Amino acid sequence: SYPLAFTGCRDGFMDIAKIPMEKRSAGTLNVVTLALLGVITFCAITLTDVSFVLAFGGATLGNALTYVYPALMYRAVVKQQERTEEQMGVNVSLASAVLGIVMGIIGARMAILKTGGGH
Repeated sequence: SYPLAFTGCRDGFMDIAKIPMEKRSAGTLNVVTLALLGVITFCAITLTDVSFVLAFGGATLGNALTYVYPALMYRAVVKQQERTEEQMGVNVSLASAVLGIVMGIIGARMAILKTGGGH
């Protein structure tokens, strides 16, 4: 499963870096793969306590997936389908997203303080 997940990571990185599909030759893929594996390996060697990564990732990404992204998707669908009668539902979902952001900030801060990063 690692090669499948890594391929998605590499392709996503190249999308963010705005590398056009025409320039994604085998050589470019190899260079990007080696660079990403180097960064990942360096982080694996440097980080001695994986609990911080798990706590921080759970606080930020978990809240984003649970509260923020669904609210943004719901708002986009309502806007795209021009369902103006659902504005109250959109407002409630956006309030939930704000609450999720606040909880994510609190969770991230707690993860930093718990691992000694806040001293």
